[in-house]
Amino acid sequence: MKSTRGLWTAAAILAVLSILSGLGVSRARATDEEEMAIKTRAAEIESTLDDVYGARAASNEYWLRLKEASNAAQILKNAENVVKTEPPKATEELYKEYYRNGNRSNYQSVRFRLESRIIQLTLAEKIEGKGRFVDALNAELDRFCDLKSWVLPAHDRDAQIYDGKAMYSDLGSTLAGANVAIAVNLLEDKLDPQIVEKAKREVERRVLEPYERAVKKQYDGMWWVRTTNNWNAVCHAGTTIAALNIVESKARRAFFIAGAEYFSEHFFFKGFTEDGYCSEGMGYWNYGFGNYIYLGAAIRFATHGQVDMFRFPKVHAVLDFAPNLEIDQGNYAVFADCSANAGPNSHYVGYLSRLKDYGYKEFEARAFGKNFHPNDLVETTTIGYDEPVVFREETDEPQKYAPPVRTEFKDAGVVICRPGKDAKGRFFAIALKGGSNNEMHNHNDVGSYSLLLGDKSDATAHDRYISRDPGGETYTARTFSSRRYEGELLNSYGHPVPKIAGKLQSPGAQCRGIVVSKSFEDAEDDITFDITSAYPEATTLAKALRTFQFRRAHGDDPGFVTISDAVSFKENEKGSVESAIITFEEEIEIAETNDGGLTLKLAGAVVRVAAKDAAGAPLKLVAEKTTVGENDESVKTKPTRVALRIAEDVHEATIIQRFDVQ
Repeated sequence: MKSTRGLWTAAAILAVLSILSGLGVSRARATDEEEMAIKTRAAEIESTLDDVYGARAASNEYWLRLKEASNAAQILKNAENVVKTEPPKATEELYKEYYRNGNRSNYQSVRFRLESRIIQLTLAEKIEGKGRFVDALNAELDRFCDLKSWVLPAHDRDAQIYDGKAMYSDLGSTLAGANVAIAVNLLEDKLDPQIVEKAKREVERRVLEPYERAVKKQYDGMWWVRTTNNWNAVCHAGTTIAALNIVESKARRAFFIAGAEYFSEHFFFKGFTEDGYCSEGMGYWNYGFGNYIYLGAAIRFATHGQVDMFRFPKVHAVLDFAPNLEIDQGNYAVFADCSANAGPNSHYVGYLSRLKDYGYKEFEARAFGKNFHPNDLVETTTIGYDEPVVFREETDEPQKYAPPVRTEFKDAGVVICRPGKDAKGRFFAIALKGGSNNEMHNHNDVGSYSLLLGDKSDATAHDRYISRDPGGETYTARTFSSRRYEGELLNSYGHPVPKIAGKLQSPGAQCRGIVVSKSFEDAEDDITFDITSAYPEATTLAKALRTFQFRRAHGDDPGFVTISDAVSFKENEKGSVESAIITFEEEIEIAETNDGGLTLKLAGAVVRVAAKDAAGAPLKLVAEKTTVGENDESVKTKPTRVALRIAEDVHEATIIQRFDVQ
């Protein structure tokens, strides 16, 4: 399975609370309107549906084509290994470890392996068709249906579901329901009838019935139906795909389609800015919007294209977000919770680009035609079923997508500055953000950035980050609790932003990077953020401005970057001021200069750091190296923080970092 499919996560507690707090009298009245709108729309959709439904409705030619896929032999080998190996045990002790020590990874690993066994056996049997995986699949489905909970422990409040006291669905159970439903739909004529009925009954009980109750105002933990983050898309995808595969009634199938359509349009897309920016980060763009694409493709197939989930105004902008988050040469900005190496999934960009003719030919070619191969039940039976799109013959050689020299997501305060098109040698590229400290999967990172040093002259050269936003942590119970910002990857300590008066940034919508000036030209991009509000009001801080100056590489000139932090305190007050570099580089040379400044050498760049007071007189700087998350097991790869601190408290001062090629 793709890593993006295994990126299961909880929503931020604050987001959940804000959603639940909105479900008052006005929301109850609104749900009357919602229910009527969905009922009316379902009646319109019903006529577009067929008697033969779900994954079984695909042509035999499609599965014959997949038999020739480059990974078909590997799929059979994977299934053979499933048959030979004992399944992992999803014990109560492992499930409830989360409630004892906050560890959610150990049980999830076992649970996803059990689901993966169903996926591998189903794909192998459908591709080969000889019946040799049927007995094992019967056993795996039976075992999976006996699990006390399909909901992940982190989403099961006080183990209510596990202990049989409640039933609602989550990211884990909805996508599990989709996989189980697809398996029994595809192979119902081969599987044990009792297992088929048991599987359908469990999908109904764990996934479909809770959703129906939620739409009819009995929320019962189903807050995600009306949320604006990735849960909406992921859970609606799993729920709707499950329904399309096991529900015989056309009217009822139409209800699930209408519900997904309504709550996507009126809630999910509100989680993106008007220019398509996803504050949850690239990893959650893949997870959330990727599952939305599966949802749209499944509905497109079921309704013969008469229900278009990609017609909404923001869809194009949301798609554009992913390829345009590239800093340069395949490196992407990773603000918020995600892997430091996250990038867009070519299947998602390529499918929607080809379907809607958006022009991302490189992504289309990378994902489709002979390059498309099954490794996931949901993907194979959703976008994979759109044969005219996925297997369309293209005669032209696809051009590599080249983003413009600058991309601005104005609504989010994010700017990506790239080298000139004529750059020949080494170059800088930077992604920087103002934003706020109240974003989805928020980090306290107002004023953060990632600075890349690359090389246009050598295709084998290794691009290196001089300083960067380090991505997210491994999730524990603390991650989505009131203790979230104890994590140094989540608070501002782990980001290349100032620390002022000894204080880190605060969370909250009031903590924003406000653009006070900007100038975008061919040769140079300059932008200044007022980041004062990001710091606690209780400090004596009067003003904090962060200015980025990006001199773009042209020809053989690599350009340079300066980052200036200008800080002043209230009348007659003083405080400490420090900037910081966050890096995964191990070799960092630091030297003092004669005027009290610092010189750093790392990642092929030299950084000259100077500080001055209000009158322009130099101030002495000191450097201190620490390890971010040194004693925190949730930080698997630990970056180094280089503090660049003015030696004495000041009333007003500016720290200037200038980055040049060595």
